[in-house]
Amino acid sequence: MKNILLTVGGTGGHIYPGLALANKLLERNPGYSCSFIIDKKPIVESIFNKKGFRTYRIDAAPFPRNKFWHIIKFLYISLKGFLMSLLLLKRKKPDIIVAFGAYISVPVVIAAYALKIPVILHEQNYLPGMANRFLSFMASKIAISNSISMKHFPPEKTTLTGNPVRKELFEVNKEDALEYFNFDKDKTTILIFGGSQGAMSINQSVYSLMPYLESLRESIQIIHICGGKLGKQVLDEYNKYDLKALVYNYLERMDYAYKLADIVVARAGATTIAEISALAIPTIFIPYPHAASRHQYFNARPICDRGLAICYPEEKLSGAGLAVRLVPLIEDKERRRRLVAGYKKYQDKYKGASGRLAELVGEYL
Repeated sequence: MKNILLTVGGTGGHIYPGLALANKLLERNPGYSCSFIIDKKPIVESIFNKKGFRTYRIDAAPFPRNKFWHIIKFLYISLKGFLMSLLLLKRKKPDIIVAFGAYISVPVVIAAYALKIPVILHEQNYLPGMANRFLSFMASKIAISNSISMKHFPPEKTTLTGNPVRKELFEVNKEDALEYFNFDKDKTTILIFGGSQGAMSINQSVYSLMPYLESLRESIQIIHICGGKLGKQVLDEYNKYDLKALVYNYLERMDYAYKLADIVVARAGATTIAEISALAIPTIFIPYPHAASRHQYFNARPICDRGLAICYPEEKLSGAGLAVRLVPLIEDKERRRRLVAGYKKYQDKYKGASGRLAELVGEYL
């Protein structure tokens, strides 16, 4: 039995490509064993446990950028994480490590390199993260999601696979989704979210957007994933304007939400863009301005430059500005149809990514 160990960070941008790959590997060969190394967020562990995957947790910390004491603490945690990784890899004896970036991957990949275990790195973003750049010389192969990323890695061991998208997103029945949310099939559904952890600035802009949506309340319905513990507060705001909205701190059934969405308002994480592109949903992207090296802006730029989505910088974000971009999309179904049609030529790139990455992993099994 071949043993594959995957490492993922604590956000959906790492978790869901990892799950997509694991499921594709098991679909191709049910005799494989796939398990995950994760960080210590309880919600991350619960996601994998519900999917039936074994998880292991190790200590890891992001690289500090300022105080000396933080650097000392980082070195201590990293050494502890490296030793935990060594013990885990010696016990599990994986045939290969697949690391999806983030600081959790650093001690694992270093331990794998010391033990001469093959490593494949996967980079989701246009601009690679610090962890993957640092680990690239230890990797056997580097899989990238976009050709632009090639220049940041050694070309002789870098290959373009795309960013894996969960298979279940394509298999959802619309009637089941309508029943799950108790929504009207004839209304325009708007899905608003700020990534797997929500986004305060998007929530606040939606508060001042609501008056602009009041006149459309008979024709729209909203799914809003706000993050944190703000669900009741956000829902109370929708109720003030008699807008039909369901508000979630976290939504497990994103497959249902995507299935109903006619329009999305979201951050520009690489995995969010991959999922929306694969599903061909008209979208207003609001890149997170404080992401490392502004990578969300660079993620969104290619798809927005092609005219397939709207990029709205957070620096200019306001309820009125969001209304100027959103209301015409709600009212113009023909424009939405053109945007959906424009996505079609790019869908195979995303739908086939899991298979291409699985083939690369298979070279080492």
